Amino acid sequence: MKIKPIFLIKVTVSAGVLSLVLTRMDFYQVWVQFQYLSPSFIIFALLFYTGCQLLSCWRWQVVLWSSGHSAPMSNLLGSYFAGMFLNIFLPGALGGDVYRVYRVAQSTKDSEVALVSVFLERFTGLAALSGLAVVGLVPAFKLIGRWDILLLFAACVGSLVGAVLLIASPKLLIWAEPWLIKFRLSNVAARFAKIQILLRTFAQHRQALLLSMGLSLLLQLAIVYYHYLVAHQLKIPISYLELLVFIPIIVVVTLLPISLGGIGLKEGLWAYLFSRIGLSVEQALLLSLTITVLGWMLSLPGAVVLLLDSTGFQQVRQGNK
Repeated sequence: MKIKPIFLIKVTVSAGVLSLVLTRMDFYQVWVQFQYLSPSFIIFALLFYTGCQLLSCWRWQVVLWSSGHSAPMSNLLGSYFAGMFLNIFLPGALGGDVYRVYRVAQSTKDSEVALVSVFLERFTGLAALSGLAVVGLVPAFKLIGRWDILLLFAACVGSLVGAVLLIASPKLLIWAEPWLIKFRLSNVAARFAKIQILLRTFAQHRQALLLSMGLSLLLQLAIVYYHYLVAHQLKIPISYLELLVFIPIIVVVTLLPISLGGIGLKEGLWAYLFSRIGLSVEQALLLSLTITVLGWMLSLPGAVVLLLDSTGFQQVRQGNK
């Protein structure tokens, strides 16, 4: 089997950045601070994030209701856990979303509606993150005060807002289409054109649109607060507003197709951002790895869901080939 050059580049970037971070840290200090995580807090953190997943499922149900369909909350939550579990082994792939489409299609009996619902649920989250990033501009200037972070944050905010406008605005897509074709991204332009039709249909259901956006904003705020709770438990002196600035940067940069699912790149970013506000590499890696491990623990029910649904798992494998 021939290995694609782009895959080798991603592996090199991930391994290189991760190695650079690991060689500059004191593992004993990480271990000492890691012991601040008590079993009771771990249970609380898992329950808190499960609540975030329930918010996501509620948002997904709103999108389905707007199309005249519905799915049991247990079905949606199970598919979320299964998607989280799949994404551990399919870094950078869309395995989780492929499975979610398959699972909800079983309830709606309409694969196109299932696909649209997953996309719209993701899109409202992207729009909410864009709004949250814009709100974060104020604390970025007041709290951080570092020109490099401000430029990086401004670039990420611009990318988020630009992506939302490009997806939602037909006029902007027509203007950008020649550039997309020039960079051999004509398939992206075609997909965005189809997506805009779906968005216009969804926008007709204003109540559903407003509720979905409200839930997305609440979810993004809760995710930032989740990071803050974990950092506070680990005795890492970082504020909620500083995380409000950092998390959009982490999300946007790790979405770039230059690493293996953001592995290494995410840790390197945390280390760099932490160093600019007087925190250590050890604290950065500790927060990043703790969030990752808690995510793995939370995804374990997804393994059970997949074991009980071997057919869906096979379809996801075929969809990622």
